[in-house]
Amino acid sequence: MIRSLTTLRDWVDARLPIKRAWDTHLGAYYAPKNFNFWYFFGALSLLVLANQLLTGIWLTMSYVPSVDGAFASVEYIMRDVDGGWILRYMHSTGASAFFVVVYLHMFRALLYGSYQKPRELTWIFGMLIFMVLMAEAFFGYVLPWGQMSYWGAQVIISLAGAIPIVGEDLVTWVRGDYLISGITLNRFFALHVVALPIVLLALVVLHLLALHEVGSNNPDGVDIKQLKDEQGRPVDGIPFYPYYVVHDLPAVAVFLFIFCTVMFFFPEMGGLFLEHPNFEKANSLKTPEHIAPTWYFTPYYSMLRAVPDKFLGFIVFASALTLPFILPWLDRSPVRSWRYRGNMTRLMLVLFVASFLILGALGIKAPTDARTWLARGCTVIYFSFFLLMPVWTSMEKTRQSPERTTANGGIGFWGSLLALLLMLTLVFLPLKAVGASQDLELDHMQPDLSNRSSLQAGAGIYMNYCLGCHSLQYSRYERVADDLAIPHDLMLANLVFDPDQKIGALMENNMDEAQAKRWFGVAPPDLTLVARARGVDWLYTYLRTFYADPARPYGVNNRVFPDVAMPHALLSLQGLQECAPDTLAEARDGIRRDPLTGKDIHVDPCAQFRLAETGELSAEEFDSAMYDLVNFLAYVGEPAALHRERIGKYVLLFIALFFVFTWLLDREYWKDIH
Repeated sequence: MIRSLTTLRDWVDARLPIKRAWDTHLGAYYAPKNFNFWYFFGALSLLVLANQLLTGIWLTMSYVPSVDGAFASVEYIMRDVDGGWILRYMHSTGASAFFVVVYLHMFRALLYGSYQKPRELTWIFGMLIFMVLMAEAFFGYVLPWGQMSYWGAQVIISLAGAIPIVGEDLVTWVRGDYLISGITLNRFFALHVVALPIVLLALVVLHLLALHEVGSNNPDGVDIKQLKDEQGRPVDGIPFYPYYVVHDLPAVAVFLFIFCTVMFFFPEMGGLFLEHPNFEKANSLKTPEHIAPTWYFTPYYSMLRAVPDKFLGFIVFASALTLPFILPWLDRSPVRSWRYRGNMTRLMLVLFVASFLILGALGIKAPTDARTWLARGCTVIYFSFFLLMPVWTSMEKTRQSPERTTANGGIGFWGSLLALLLMLTLVFLPLKAVGASQDLELDHMQPDLSNRSSLQAGAGIYMNYCLGCHSLQYSRYERVADDLAIPHDLMLANLVFDPDQKIGALMENNMDEAQAKRWFGVAPPDLTLVARARGVDWLYTYLRTFYADPARPYGVNNRVFPDVAMPHALLSLQGLQECAPDTLAEARDGIRRDPLTGKDIHVDPCAQFRLAETGELSAEEFDSAMYDLVNFLAYVGEPAALHRERIGKYVLLFIALFFVFTWLLDREYWKDIH
């Protein structure tokens, strides 16, 4: 058997040089001995690329690239496809992870001068990969067809309209229509799934070929090819396989542990990885309160937004992306690594990274005058880093690089920790100075999806009081019954009010949309994802803060959703609340007098309520009922949440064991290297 396989291998190798390719790029490719922490991110980027390609293939099998089907197909993947939710989270978390490892990989190149001669072409291919990756991420961001997908695309595509003469025609050409439509979605789907992955893979291959032709850089910036032994092998190099393949495995385990922690326990990452407005279907007539792209675009978005003129903003935006291409010719330093450069390099690099992080944080937030000025200052620092580089790199004093690699160079663990603290301080203090958003204070509730009695009670309230107007069109009766341990016959008899509905049907209501618009001015929204789009705290506060307002058509208003068109559907349970005077003093028109200073202070006149008409439930019973209802809506928003967290614990345990094994293996291989 072995002889047959050997013969087959030799036959193939004679016609396709597999062995030569293996030796060139792995087996006989010598890498420096002194790679450190920063050199893990190249291998990790390949790992994430493989994840994105494989999960993307599976997701396309169930995705429908049309205006009517895109959003629904994503929910179908999350709810009805076996393992669909884990594929979606692997892909969405992988998108952010890709940019994390790529940004850190680029930072390593800045640290050690990996863009300098003879690696200019390697750097250019890397920058092209980054540009294609941004385009790939943008096109993929549009595919879920949520609110932020639609409006983010509207903002980014409209940038091309600032180009003189050809701008508007270019915008129309990119969209394929006069507005963002199904045609736009179809062409973005084709680019995301077919065209750009091919380009990305080709660039990755070219990047690796260029790297292996000139050899890898190292933290000392030493060319290991200059000093070889009698066999012609670099004295300070070791074969990439098996040493660095084994050496990367513990890093892969740590990365997977972090990746899976996010994926199984924090897949939304507070709205950074999966934006909350994207849990609402795209609506061209409803603009989100604050439009912002996903986090990995926000540094460049902040620069764009900081410039008042649209065309100049586009120039700044485009320049920020293209200027790093010429970095190899801007750096005039005689040494590569920052270890042997002067203090000016350290200062400029720290300011550059801090400004980039601040721009990223500002891009997520709604603009204010203070934030805009901070963004302008950070934009100046960003461009100064590149445009002034020929000056400060040629003027600063440097130390002589060593002739051979060192195993203990750099600033060490404590120095790295101190540098990280300094960086975080430089980022935190300016952001703190421009102030935080003044959001309405909400009442907190913590969902408990393991409490089936609460979920069953919430389902009963929803079916009786909400389903007549609001559907759950992406959720099925059967799935709800099974997850909440409700027998199918009881579900059909007591919680499915349409006798023609089957147990496997979607939970759609029977209200005619045209009639609903006549009654309420707008059709009541589907509430399948309301807890994810708005947040459970907002929803819990909203349901409990209807109050009497004779000026409104239905005689009620709401504290967290002013002038809402919805009547108080739970009036019979809660009773009718009215605004109560402020507890410290009478509040007239939202103003009260501070007893200490004697000055008038603006207050919320409806910060507290009093009951004008009693309902069927006491205040405590009503709060408990609203907890059950919101708990049920949180479950409906993501039925797999409890299962996801349960699986996550076992996955993390397995990865921890895998780390121990790979660490011991790595230690055994490397024990005699240094």
